[in-house]
Amino acid sequence: MTTDAAAGVSVHVLRSLVDDARNQAYRRGVIAVRAHPQWDGPDTLRHGDQTVQVVACASSLAVRSALRRRGNADWLVVLTDRPDEDLGASLLAHFTDCRVRRADPWDAVRSRFAARTLDPALTTVAGHRDLAHGLLAVTPAAGWPPAPAGTLTRAHALRAVARTHLGLPPDDEVDAVTVLLWSCDPQVPSRLAALRAAAGDALVGVLLDWLAERAGPIAPALRTLFAAGALGDAVPLGLVLGLLSAHAVDSSVARDALIRLEPRTGGPVPASVAVAWEREATTVTLGLLADGGARTALARGDELLAAVQAQSLAARSGLLRAGLTDRLEQLAEDLRGASPVGVEAAWGAVRSHRLADGDRRVPVFEAAVRLQRWLALPDPELPSLAESVRRHLETDAYVDVAINDAAGGVGEAGLADSLGRVCTLAQTRRAAHDRAFAVALAREGAQAEPPVPGLERLLPDVVLPLARRTPVLLLVLDGMSCAVAAEIVGDVAGATAQDWVEALAEASPGRAAALAVLPTLTTHSRTSLLTGGLRSGAQDAERAGYAELLRAAGLKGELFHKKPLEQGALGATLAPDVAAALDDVTGRPLVTAVLNSVDDALDRSNPAGTVWDADAVKHLRPLLERARAVGRTVVLTSDHGHVVERRQGTLRPAAGMSSGRSRPAEGEARDDEVLVDGPRVLAHGGRAVLAVDEALRYGPLKAGYHGGGSPAEVVVPVVVLVPGVVPAATPLRAAPPQEPAWWWGPVSDAAAPQVVPEPAAVPTLFDHPVPEPSAAASMATRVLDSATYRAARAAAARVPVTDDAVHRLLLALLDVPDSRLTVPAVAQALGEPPARVRGAVSSVQRLLNVEGYPVLSLDAGGAAYVLDVALLREQFEFGA
Repeated sequence: MTTDAAAGVSVHVLRSLVDDARNQAYRRGVIAVRAHPQWDGPDTLRHGDQTVQVVACASSLAVRSALRRRGNADWLVVLTDRPDEDLGASLLAHFTDCRVRRADPWDAVRSRFAARTLDPALTTVAGHRDLAHGLLAVTPAAGWPPAPAGTLTRAHALRAVARTHLGLPPDDEVDAVTVLLWSCDPQVPSRLAALRAAAGDALVGVLLDWLAERAGPIAPALRTLFAAGALGDAVPLGLVLGLLSAHAVDSSVARDALIRLEPRTGGPVPASVAVAWEREATTVTLGLLADGGARTALARGDELLAAVQAQSLAARSGLLRAGLTDRLEQLAEDLRGASPVGVEAAWGAVRSHRLADGDRRVPVFEAAVRLQRWLALPDPELPSLAESVRRHLETDAYVDVAINDAAGGVGEAGLADSLGRVCTLAQTRRAAHDRAFAVALAREGAQAEPPVPGLERLLPDVVLPLARRTPVLLLVLDGMSCAVAAEIVGDVAGATAQDWVEALAEASPGRAAALAVLPTLTTHSRTSLLTGGLRSGAQDAERAGYAELLRAAGLKGELFHKKPLEQGALGATLAPDVAAALDDVTGRPLVTAVLNSVDDALDRSNPAGTVWDADAVKHLRPLLERARAVGRTVVLTSDHGHVVERRQGTLRPAAGMSSGRSRPAEGEARDDEVLVDGPRVLAHGGRAVLAVDEALRYGPLKAGYHGGGSPAEVVVPVVVLVPGVVPAATPLRAAPPQEPAWWWGPVSDAAAPQVVPEPAAVPTLFDHPVPEPSAAASMATRVLDSATYRAARAAAARVPVTDDAVHRLLLALLDVPDSRLTVPAVAQALGEPPARVRGAVSSVQRLLNVEGYPVLSLDAGGAAYVLDVALLREQFEFGA
């Protein structure tokens, strides 16, 4: 920027003078400026589409000479310090307006903002002429916004600069949140440097001071930060100061840390200011979190906390990452101690941290907490095969999911050690369950008619009768275990899903299951499934047997294996033949597709590291979407499950093995194996030894295996999904969440499932009695027996929720800490499908929220329902 120190002449002032002349209808001419007769800039410069010649004239004679030598320039600007008397009327007559103009930059600024007057706050500060030159230097091509009411105020001028050159939002009022958010912009330092280079220090200094002012009570500290070039500390320092101030009364660490921060803030920060600063900084950080831009600010907060030696207070922060790490460390310690109360308290602290939802360590520890809840429950012996199958389907499959999630681990050694301990304990209990299952399998599962229906009966007894009543899509996910099915169903029909609802047979309280054919290999189990009888074979045998089965049933349908599913046109999610078959709900009421992604993962990828949602299984999502569009009910099943290789296994080579998990019955079966003998054993002459321990294999290392006798391989899930509404013609009903109670929250002794070791049928689509609900002498009973509740029930007679459901929900809420349940846990207590839980809770609220008081309410995050126990007692008129 070229400026004369004495008179403040600059290129920008000269340009402004030219503009003023043009605004007075002059198209070209001579402009005289009273200034020190010295010019260090170019002799000629461009201004828009015109040229401007500048000449410094120390005398009237020099002015005459400049006029005589004037070239073709549109404008001649004469810089002279000669008074009018010296110049005389003859020279003044050559100048626009016949006068010598002033070189006051504020005149130019006023013109640039279309103002008549100037705010004294602009023109009376030290170095105000440099400020004016700065404003002129950074005038945008489109000009500055006109001054309101003709007066250029300090706020209007600086706001215009900040919005144009520093990226402040154009429409919002500049307040503390705006300033703090701006300070987090990674482009701010470079923008400030560019502004300083173009406009000088005066404008940047005044601008930063004004921005600090806009932040209210935290302005003094912000001025110190801005002056030190530490703009990026504005938000993280606010978070740290708020944390330290909140604990300064009871913590010498906090008090000492506050003293160490004083050089950064220019002195002590009053507690009230620290609170305000933290509040605004938190607002900004939460906004950045939503946009994924908070990482830098939070990392800097951790650095500042460490710099003032206050890391021990990190756990008290609900926003800094160090706080989340400390809370996870406390949770890890409590998991090692196996204290259910301590674990739940520590887990609640983790979940309440603002960063919990985006931290990959949190789902891993959620799995560990779930395992700890399960480990704390009683573990009765279950001698029958039906009971063992039920336990695996309803509980142990979810244990397997949690082990898989927790085994993924974290980077921190101390945290990883705690996870490993919980996983080991869970695996030990699971291994005992597997051995008990294997004993029952050897006794009952290899016979022609086992107590749990064999997979070979699924089509004749379930799918074909269902297809006579409603069009069906049967999806056979080769290798899908009950654990994988739980994940997939949670994705497509869980609490956040709306398209599909899981359905159960009217008489069944839970998801169905069948037994795979033994050994649990595709060539036996899938062929038996698709042909409706015990047989072995490949795809040709499956197609022929499937067609014969449908002919005998008088139904038409299609069977698609892998190759036909792959023959899609470019841009289409489904092959044309598959789409056409699904659309033909009248002519082909049953369509069957075999999907191989799970089984393929055992050889070529890693089932332990896969999140089994609908997108993880190739073709599953588009098949479901097409089925929903045409109104098909979906039966989701598999031919067998699998176990995962965790690099902890034992290789025991076996001659004549039929798989990595099955061998001939030569020699005695060891403790980690089971001998099966009967008509449902289709290899090794009807007598085989199957691996039970998930760590045992007979062949080469793979990512996973099947063929063995563990429940993860033998128990086949049978899931029915309906597109939103259960078809009226079917004997089905919408299913409540199938996850065990410990999956969604802590389980008290009163709410823990009581498994009675007596013969009972596994939940299947075939047949199963509904158990009688247990009653509890509790506050829930007192609420339902109260006159207030009876009056609410009478006033809302058409509310569809039953008193039993209200009782179950109250009992579940009263049995957990803080009387808080997640939405899926509420659905479970009410016995409602996840998609309908909010409507069901609304009905309960009509009965409990007397006169509109929020006895039962949804928390601010929308993830849990909370019971106000004190208000419950008050509204229903009984004491503690």
